[in-house]
Amino acid sequence: MTSKLQSIFTLPILTSLLLTGCGGGDDSDQAKAPLIPPLAQTEVVIGPASQGAQMKWPDRSTINGGAGKTLDGVGCLLNEDYHIHAHLTIIYNGETLRIPKNIGLTGCAYELHTHDWSGVLHVETDRQKQFTLGQFYSVWGMPLSRKNVAYLQSDEIRFFRVNNGRVAEYLDDPVLMPITAGESIIIVIGPLPPTLPRYTWPGQ
Repeated sequence: MTSKLQSIFTLPILTSLLLTGCGGGDDSDQAKAPLIPPLAQTEVVIGPASQGAQMKWPDRSTINGGAGKTLDGVGCLLNEDYHIHAHLTIIYNGETLRIPKNIGLTGCAYELHTHDWSGVLHVETDRQKQFTLGQFYSVWGMPLSRKNVAYLQSDEIRFFRVNNGRVAEYLDDPVLMPITAGESIIIVIGPLPPTLPRYTWPGQ
């Protein structure tokens, strides 16, 4: 009698454990997968002041940034045989901040610089070169890490790249993130917004 009762009560428990082991991991894996917000439906045309209105930083490079000498492999531009643009956005606690104008235009015009408040990063060199986001921050004179972006510190900092309407999260060291023509780099500090900004380049 005892063995029969043990069999009756043991079978449902074993069945439950087997089901949990076979299929229960899918939901937990999906729950752990990092959320990537979709792009907003409304497009923002990149222009001289297409970024947010709040200014967190003064214009131009800081005293720790470029001042006319080669810095972190970025020198003064010689000519514009190679000229591309990328775009940078920083969202801090839900608010888009302005990227300062004239970064990299102190002492000389660096191969990597900004002109206005659009967030456009200009790469202008005598030949094709690959620069990184870390090099831009060096010219700016600001720190860049997964815990500190231009002195905005948080345990919640994520980096996204947008190419041709597709969003991908960058999970490596942000200092090494390549700057690619026509790409939008979006840094989110703090809680994720419901959507990421969708930018369009003039004339495209």
